[in-house]
Amino acid sequence: MSQRPCRPCLLTLRLLFAVSLLLSGSCGRGDRGGLEGFETATPGDFRFLGRSAPCYLEVQAQEPRSIRVNCFHIDGTLHIHSNRFAKMPRLRGESWVETVRREPRVRVAIAGNIYRLRATPIDDPKMRVAILHARGYLYAWNGITVFRFAATENVL
Repeated sequence: MSQRPCRPCLLTLRLLFAVSLLLSGSCGRGDRGGLEGFETATPGDFRFLGRSAPCYLEVQAQEPRSIRVNCFHIDGTLHIHSNRFAKMPRLRGESWVETVRREPRVRVAIAGNIYRLRATPIDDPKMRVAILHARGYLYAWNGITVFRFAATENVL
């Protein structure tokens, strides 16, 4: 006969597991250092991305860091969006969304090419929902932030 763990023990194990998941999810950083590739002129049209393409967004924090995101275009204009939890408080550092709002001059790497861009948050609720629907979302979660990009010649 095998012994079943006591009820308080199971509750404690579940609680420890949940806390471990929460801490590992909020402490871990899914980013890396600077971008790899070649700086090139920004194209006037990003339709070559197709529906979506993996890309890296380099933000100007205390030290430049790049975050893996998915780029997409709406009528040829480059966009990205956050996940719906991007604005939640963190144990370490600030959300890339807040960093980009404060310092919109960014670099984006797509398929080995690096473009200097200016990020503009889409804060109009109707426009944000329309972009997320065009992106394929059936529901536009409130926490998702959408950014539109335009070329910039400013040096970072």
